[in-house]
Amino acid sequence: MSILREIYTTDGRLNRLAYLKYMIILAIIAGLSTFVLSSMATFLTGDPNGALVNAITGLWALAAGVGNVMLMIRRVHDLGKSGYFVLIAFVPVIGIIFSFALFCIPGQVGWNQFGSDPLEN
Repeated sequence: MSILREIYTTDGRLNRLAYLKYMIILAIIAGLSTFVLSSMATFLTGDPNGALVNAITGLWALAAGVGNVMLMIRRVHDLGKSGYFVLIAFVPVIGIIFSFALFCIPGQVGWNQFGSDPLEN
């Protein structure tokens, strides 16, 4: 489970390619597990809009959201900014632009206060 350990941490830095890779992995894990568990709950209860299905979907969305924010924090660390900088992502419209920019802006070259350059490893 080292992939989940890599996703659910805020220590260190994350370059653009690793950020993209972990975001895709997180989306696949969250999507497949939500589909399987919701399908099982629907089969058991017979109600696709029941409380059990909604609870499962909500919990997995929360878990994926937390992982997403943690990945964003590590990506912002690579830019030399504090993790609090991620709060910009929660501002309507600006947050979308900010989230897209995280995939485009190269990180700081060399060591910064959050660790060594991930491209040097």
